[in-house]
Amino acid sequence: MLAANRLAPVALALLIVLAGCGGAPGNGTATNDAAGTPTANGTATTTGDASGTVTPERASQDGAVAVENGTLRVNATRTFARVQSLMGTDVDPRPVELRNLSEWRSSLPRVAAAPINDALGFENVSANWSEPTGVTKFTGYVYVHPGEGSPQEVERVLAHEFTHSIQFQANMFPWLDELRTGRVTTDEAKTLRALQEGGAVYVTDAYTQQYLDVQRNSAFAREYMSKSPTHWSALAPYYFGSQYVASRIDSPQQLSNVYDNRPNTTEQILHNETRREEPPADLAVESTVSASQWQYLGNNTLGEMTTRGALGTELTQSRAAEAAAGWGRDEIAIFRHTGGDERYGWAWVHRWDDASEADEAASALRTFAERRNDASTYEFAVTRVSDGTTALVFGDDAFVANATVTGTTSNVSVAVGA
Repeated sequence: MLAANRLAPVALALLIVLAGCGGAPGNGTATNDAAGTPTANGTATTTGDASGTVTPERASQDGAVAVENGTLRVNATRTFARVQSLMGTDVDPRPVELRNLSEWRSSLPRVAAAPINDALGFENVSANWSEPTGVTKFTGYVYVHPGEGSPQEVERVLAHEFTHSIQFQANMFPWLDELRTGRVTTDEAKTLRALQEGGAVYVTDAYTQQYLDVQRNSAFAREYMSKSPTHWSALAPYYFGSQYVASRIDSPQQLSNVYDNRPNTTEQILHNETRREEPPADLAVESTVSASQWQYLGNNTLGEMTTRGALGTELTQSRAAEAAAGWGRDEIAIFRHTGGDERYGWAWVHRWDDASEADEAASALRTFAERRNDASTYEFAVTRVSDGTTALVFGDDAFVANATVTGTTSNVSVAVGA
């Protein structure tokens, strides 16, 4: 029996945008890279001094915002001051660099979409680079791509990114070291992202209401989530994260309170629950491989948000939501063919809240599997492990034909034979 490796890199690439990148939802945020939008890097080359912008020399003297590599039609210093006043913090502004993020992304080495995304039906989507967007680094340094946005639209993006900058500089995220040096599951990473982005959307909504006459970030996220299952999965942390934050506090000045007793699953984010109110159920999935052509890579927990998003690639969003709502815990075991031909297999085990929820989920999974069998080159099969537990086995035909899932509600074994 193989020891459980809690994280497998193949599964970790499932539609995660890592902390440190903070594009405003629906404003050109790139969602077509299934492995996540990389953190921007590089240095400023020029500075501008148009209305509302200042040089780096002044920035260090009077707390103004340095705008580098061009000029903005937005008073960045005033925007930062407004955001900081809303949040009740006292940190120094970091520079803002104007950068054509579409050119920057195209200059990066191409990263193949994770095979699991392809298998589950997530498709690449194109970003609209005519719309403004932004990225914020862990250091609080902000990149803005104005695109063809109006001054107010750019200001909304700038307010979103300044919120991230303040979040980082005010040390609001106790999990940053964990993200930098540790390893977290997909569900944990999406939960943290929902808290980070949800907080920024919440503050930007307050900013928009007070200072601007444009659509709020949360409305943008909701609008874009309706475009495709991939959009839904990419923007769900923004939308549901902002709803969670709004339910917990009454003012942007209380934002740090949300992070003190934070949820640890996307289920808690989606249903506005605390760790104590809705803890994950017990589930252990162990794997054995008796066939030399398959290698076990490890386990991962994808979570309710990913479960709902995956089902939504073949089912209606309402049915996907209803089926995923009974999530108690999941573990996905990942396998790779040893022939070096990039063939994979997955056994995705779900423990549901009760037998009735498992009945509903099993029915949805069977419909999903049938449709994916017809729509993709992968094979899909559903196993009812126990009254409360299901398994979706999918991937390479030979893997599915030779994988067996057995066990009880909370203890499951995946065996891969010849």
